[in-house]
Amino acid sequence: MLQKFLDGKKKYSAYIITVLGTLVPLLIQDPEAQKTFMDMVPSVAVLLAGIFYIITEESLDKEREKAKAVSGNGVAVTTQQPVEAQPAQAQSQTQAVVEPPTPFDPKSFHEDVLANVEATYTELNPCTIFYKARDKGQVTDCKHISQAVDYWNYLVDLVVDARDYIKELTEKKAGTCGRSPEYYVFTRDFNTTIRAANALAELASSKVDWKAKLAPFQWKLYTVGALAEQLL
Repeated sequence: MLQKFLDGKKKYSAYIITVLGTLVPLLIQDPEAQKTFMDMVPSVAVLLAGIFYIITEESLDKEREKAKAVSGNGVAVTTQQPVEAQPAQAQSQTQAVVEPPTPFDPKSFHEDVLANVEATYTELNPCTIFYKARDKGQVTDCKHISQAVDYWNYLVDLVVDARDYIKELTEKKAGTCGRSPEYYVFTRDFNTTIRAANALAELASSKVDWKAKLAPFQWKLYTVGALAEQLL
């Protein structure tokens, strides 16, 4: 008991002060001063206040000891509230929706070319079909480079057919020496088309960001291939 009095805790200091404050007036002073109940009220009030303080400190000490035992080594533990999982619908809304590119459809594209070639070039033959397909590719949007690759493969097939057609047509002309000017002009278009298709295939296999190097109005099926060599 004496060791607890000497350990410096508030509750035992208060106990000592309370006892001394109560006993001194009762025992040391003149006994005549403590004859009436009213004379003892100050001393009793001090005693009761001290007892109440001791009980309160004891309760607080118990709570502190429990907290230390739970947290371990006297370190306060901070509990984290579990984060509620977001609904699947909310998560899907936050994620960007990436749609796969629509593949180039050479069949429907060619059908539209055939339906409008005569209105532009007055006649229907492999050369005019090639030129109309090239014109249409210049105004058709390209969202993915694979679309441009498929379009240019289709265009190569057309230009090969057109070259064979104009070559045969020139050879049938009686009395002609060599090739016609039309043949040499078309040969230039043929070589340009083959070179652009090869450059586009190389561009598609590279990591070049072709959209970043072109203006949005240049994102066309024909234009991407025509500029592929410059983009590499």
